[in-house]
Amino acid sequence: MVAVAFASCENQYAVQHAAGIRLRNTLLHCFGLDPAAYIFSKTNEGKPYAVDDPFHFSISHSGELCCCAVSVELPFSSEIRGPSLKMELHPCASNPIAWEWTNDILFLPEVSGNIGVDIEKVDSGADLARLSKITKRYLHTADAPASADDFYHSWTRQEALGKFTGEGFFTKTATDASLSSFRLHLEKQIYFFSVAYIP
Repeated sequence: MVAVAFASCENQYAVQHAAGIRLRNTLLHCFGLDPAAYIFSKTNEGKPYAVDDPFHFSISHSGELCCCAVSVELPFSSEIRGPSLKMELHPCASNPIAWEWTNDILFLPEVSGNIGVDIEKVDSGADLARLSKITKRYLHTADAPASADDFYHSWTRQEALGKFTGEGFFTKTATDASLSSFRLHLEKQIYFFSVAYIP
């Protein structure tokens, strides 16, 4: 099962990072796992993992929101509550299996294994010409964006895939990972969130 939780935090890297670790540990407890029992490390490319891990996880943060996904073949046994978010499936996303949004946690019940997530705060007033230049330079699978939403949708998908493969943002590794994307609303702020996984 994959469980994804969200937390509000200050827009400072150290605070965001600490919030992501707390979310990871909380989710592990909800799966009946004690995070203190594992040694956490990073691959040479920087992908975090638990040594001798029975689970996979991925953390991301942007602006005032952080998220963590934990994927493990165990039942989820507790409820946690995050910030009040409105979530909608992005209309351009192809999602081969159904996600469940329950008690402010996103679940994918029939999936476990490697995972990658990315969340980005949308700058709705961003200059489209600038976003087009960034897209052309960095996003190797995207067309010029028609809107800020298009840009952040593409960006989070590429970042989630890079976290999935462990090769980072510029990964071009062929993979059979699926990608699901969501548009999130936190008060007046809009975020895009994407997750890469094997269905």
